[in-house]
Amino acid sequence: MPVANTTIGFKPEMLVKIDDHADELEMSRAEYVRFCVRKCQDTPFDEPRGTLARDGHGSIEESQNEGAA
Repeated sequence: MPVANTTIGFKPEMLVKIDDHADELEMSRAEYVRFCVRKCQDTPFDEPRGTLARDGHGSIEESQNEGAA
């Protein structure tokens, strides 16, 4: 599926928190932001299939290879 890139501005302190949380979950910034967009209560997108909890093998249960929101 084609992916369109977009630019989103964040305050530096928010971006640090995003990056820190994404790193903890072994996700890229883009993967983490896409997950958050899908998880938002009023999102027009399907809710993610998994959670951000690690499975027994240290990986994230959510599919990380999906394209844009």
